[in-house]
Amino acid sequence: MHVNKLKILMIGPSESGKTMIANYLSESINIEEAGTPRPTQGVRIVEFELPNLSVNGKNNNIDIELWDCSGDHKFESCWPALRLGVQGAILVCSPTTVQAATREMELLYNYFVSQPNLSAKQCVLFFNCTNDNDDMDALNLSPTFSKVSQVAINLKTGGNRLKIDFSNYVTSVLQALNKES
Repeated sequence: MHVNKLKILMIGPSESGKTMIANYLSESINIEEAGTPRPTQGVRIVEFELPNLSVNGKNNNIDIELWDCSGDHKFESCWPALRLGVQGAILVCSPTTVQAATREMELLYNYFVSQPNLSAKQCVLFFNCTNDNDDMDALNLSPTFSKVSQVAINLKTGGNRLKIDFSNYVTSVLQALNKES
């Protein structure tokens, strides 16, 4: 299977920073220029290219279709359409959403990863830290997440690290898709 375009959903509770992460990864905005967050209405699709991504020893240019999904449950009726043809899922939560996140992450994982039969390698959890004291252990996630990569990210201090983590995640998705074919 040769994949040139990936459909990846970015999902998580409202106000966890999904849009800022999507904008940063697609180079739509510098973090210093980010204004006041506004809730995403439904979904926003951001398209960009990851050039020279090494997968199984070959360099590839991968087109990314990143679906920045609202965390508001009033859009739940759209979920079946969002999930159609999904090849990867990025779960995002932050210290400010940690109380609601545990149950919410389980629900989102079940619907967007388990039900469409994505492997744990096609999913990653980004814990969007706002300062160096934020602790991922506060999440207290269920054993469901034991095989899912969990990455603490900080856009203010580690944006370049986020791009590396995202590229590694995309490589993992492509390898999982190649195993299926």
